[in-house]
Amino acid sequence: MKKIFLLFILFSILLSTSYSQERMRQGNDQRPLQRIEQWERIKLIDVLNLNEETAIRFFARRNENQKKMKEILDQRDDAIRDLENEIRNGNQNDALYKEKVNALLSLENNIGKERENFLRSLSDLLSPLQIAKMVVFESRFRKEVRETLMGKGRPPGQ
Repeated sequence: MKKIFLLFILFSILLSTSYSQERMRQGNDQRPLQRIEQWERIKLIDVLNLNEETAIRFFARRNENQKKMKEILDQRDDAIRDLENEIRNGNQNDALYKEKVNALLSLENNIGKERENFLRSLSDLLSPLQIAKMVVFESRFRKEVRETLMGKGRPPGQ
């Protein structure tokens, strides 16, 4: 009964936050991505052995972090597009390229800093072991998804 209640709460959170987490791409169907995110959340609750209250607080904090990361990643995508356009247009201005690459490096640093801030912010919710489990889980989960999408592996979680 407790697991059903937890899944109900988790599903409610998913519904309320799924729109804000979508990384909109032109012409892409987001349903498979949403299913993968839902599966990841369920597995995270299990791997971290989260109770209901901690799960709610953890996913709220994680969703906020993902919003910040999306903003930085969108800025990075824009910077890469700008750089690509300058190259395609045949611009020969080395100072411009240096400036754009430096801006891109700054955004890459911001991605790392944001990840570090998020992990450090979890210390009041999760034990060091749970944080370590989360880091390992996220890495393995992404690898499995990537391999599955490339046709090289089994579906995530199986």
